[in-house]
Amino acid sequence: MRRFFKLGPAFLILIVFVFLTIHYFDGKQVWKGISELFEHPFLLVIMWIVYFLSFCLKGWAWQLYLKGKARFSTCLLGILYSLLVNHLLPIKVGDLVRAKILSVRDDRVNYEEALHSVVVLRVLDMLCLIVITLTGLLCLDVSFKFPVWSIIAGSIFCIITISVLHKYFPAFLKRHISLLKNAFSGRNGLAIILVTFFSWVLEGGILYGTVLALKGELSFFETVFSNSITIAGQIFQITPGGIGNYESFLVFALGLFGFPLIEGYTIAVITHFMKFLFSYLAGAVVILIYPVSFKTVKGWVWIKGVRRK
Repeated sequence: MRRFFKLGPAFLILIVFVFLTIHYFDGKQVWKGISELFEHPFLLVIMWIVYFLSFCLKGWAWQLYLKGKARFSTCLLGILYSLLVNHLLPIKVGDLVRAKILSVRDDRVNYEEALHSVVVLRVLDMLCLIVITLTGLLCLDVSFKFPVWSIIAGSIFCIITISVLHKYFPAFLKRHISLLKNAFSGRNGLAIILVTFFSWVLEGGILYGTVLALKGELSFFETVFSNSITIAGQIFQITPGGIGNYESFLVFALGLFGFPLIEGYTIAVITHFMKFLFSYLAGAVVILIYPVSFKTVKGWVWIKGVRRK
């Protein structure tokens, strides 16, 4: 049942992607857009710096969550390794690799605590994306509204999950609530939330720069809103880097601001290409800094469903 709730929407999104590709993909238009982007090297460098800084902020938030028990370099390496793995494999196992790198490279944090921190920060990521999206729906001139049933269904799911944990895994729940209280207490908790939130604001830099280079009209807030909707849609990822999901959601988001389908699709393909390129280049650098063999990664994550070894 759990697989159905993920795979069902994922396949529907891929069908939308195939439809968009058949009807709106224009190779010449995409190549022209990429060429125009590379004709602005200064803008390109700024885009990638801003994008890289978004991951630096995520690494800083992770270090804050762990109360300084892990080095910032380890947190950043783990996040960039996760980014690389998620852009190579069709299933999101990057977070397992991220947690393992933290526990191996900085042994003050055990694997359970590392994995707990990754899960909590992923939930915080999603909450930040939801806040940005809801703020955009309220403040921007868009006609789309979230279906009431989806909000009700999400609330019911959260209540059932907490109830099951409380009944069948009370010790597990108590321990992780204790870790949450400790990490989010006082100013540290506020800092984690703010740093995470602004990391998602900065992640819109790739899209904003691309629209600027292609002489499109999209404000920075509209860019952050569009990017947030797109990234939130990656929970249904079943392809490397969310190919299909990314394009479908971004075309939808840009359409809310009047972008024609062919233009929105072209921008989506170009920005996704830039993110793939960044993930591979950053991945090559982190492999040089802290080499981890494929055999070792396989030992950390047994990919067959997805099960942890």
